[in-house]
Amino acid sequence: MATQEVKRESRNINFLLWKYKTKQPGEINSSNTNLMKKWRENQKIRVALKQMEDLNIKGDLQKQGLWIITEGPRTKDLCARCKYETVTLAIIFYLKFSNTKKRPLSHYKIARAHGLTEEIYSNIITKLGRFFQEKMALTGRIIRYNDF
Repeated sequence: MATQEVKRESRNINFLLWKYKTKQPGEINSSNTNLMKKWRENQKIRVALKQMEDLNIKGDLQKQGLWIITEGPRTKDLCARCKYETVTLAIIFYLKFSNTKKRPLSHYKIARAHGLTEEIYSNIITKLGRFFQEKMALTGRIIRYNDF
């Protein structure tokens, strides 16, 4: 027993610093969770860029789509039972249809492949609209109308 106590006392400060930098049992390793969140966000961006390329969306629409995906609501908040690919595709179709003529989603092969139906699309876009109503300020519009 005395030898074990001597070994513990003779540990230098560098060993102790190294020991307590690492994850201990029961401790949450925050560095790995942040890395995983960044990886997931980058994965969503990669998928969105590929889908935008398939649907020929470029320029400002592409920037808007990436902003909605990164800064907007979580994909699980928009559709809890859908995969993130389906939710990002619905956002991309929303941007596409806002600038071009709307065609049925069943005409698009990519929508059929990801399981995006008209019902799922309308649910996601409704929740996205609710997000914009809650988070975006409408004070500029209200002030302009009150001046009359």
